[in-house]
Amino acid sequence: MSGSYFTVPFEMGRVVVHTSANGSVTAIDFDLDDNYDEIRSGSRLSGDIKRYFKGERVHWDLDLDMNCETDFRRRVYERVFDIPYGQTATYGDIASDIGSRGGARAVGQAMACNRFPLVVPCHRVVACNRGLGGFSSGLELKRYLLCLEGNSI
Repeated sequence: MSGSYFTVPFEMGRVVVHTSANGSVTAIDFDLDDNYDEIRSGSRLSGDIKRYFKGERVHWDLDLDMNCETDFRRRVYERVFDIPYGQTATYGDIASDIGSRGGARAVGQAMACNRFPLVVPCHRVVACNRGLGGFSSGLELKRYLLCLEGNSI
């Protein structure tokens, strides 16, 4: 991925924030295996991530580079962005809310491609039986994030 990045440590590893030359966020990754060098930043976003991992509610206000996203994924991400801290919604709920009734699997695929976890909080999207469902960075991390927000799924 071109551009630059910075890292923010947390209990399970690092959050890696990739940015473009103009400063927009192109991706956010979780580095649980020390694959990235530690590069600290004094940016507002770095501070917001640190506050999030201290259990504080954060209003994410940043420029996400969504140029490569389909219209469907953008609608899914906009809806997921609005899931309140500490709450969850099912894949089916999201599909229904964006006018794609019966599209739970498509929502799951969109979540698997989410380049902006934490900001587009795909960890708050769960299976219809309120089970964890999936998470590209692993279910242990998904459970950790939900518990951090006070949700004991």
